[in-house]
Amino acid sequence: LTMIVAQSFVYERQTGLLRRILVTPTTSAEFMLAQVLSNMVVALAQVALVFVGAFLVGYRPYVDPSVMAFSFLIVSTFSFCCIGFGLITATIAKSEGVATGISFLFIMPQMLLGTFVPMGGTQLGRIAAQLMPSHYVTDALTSLLLRGAPVTSPAILLDAVVVSIFGVVVLLVGILLFGRYGKS
Repeated sequence: LTMIVAQSFVYERQTGLLRRILVTPTTSAEFMLAQVLSNMVVALAQVALVFVGAFLVGYRPYVDPSVMAFSFLIVSTFSFCCIGFGLITATIAKSEGVATGISFLFIMPQMLLGTFVPMGGTQLGRIAAQLMPSHYVTDALTSLLLRGAPVTSPAILLDAVVVSIFGVVVLLVGILLFGRYGKS
């Protein structure tokens, strides 16, 4: 989602669509909210496809429906981070190709440090992982779907709160940076 958001904003800036929207009565806040909501629809579709795909290939977690719903929710919350990273990327990038390359500066650390890689690595790797919102998503999903932790577990709730805070902060930083520097 990070790459998609970055590429679409850069494309809209390059084609002059952003400039045309700025002369309408639409405020920057309304425009950004519309963009975030439309990208959240894409994110929810992606999350649903992953869950359905896992089910189709035979994954059957023995958990309550509430655990599956919470898992869907925490992954969806992580989408706010991805949208924010995409806005930050779009602020920096001047073309769609550059946006693709820069977006990997956000994607690769999330994939490598935020998943299972740091668990067997060094202490530095584990510390770096704690700076990645995907680490908390992976931790929550592992606890919920593989270890059978309840949704009300303090560790799960902490993961959810941290992902939510990351999501809001990164999204706000992305909106502020793009609103200030990314439209020209």
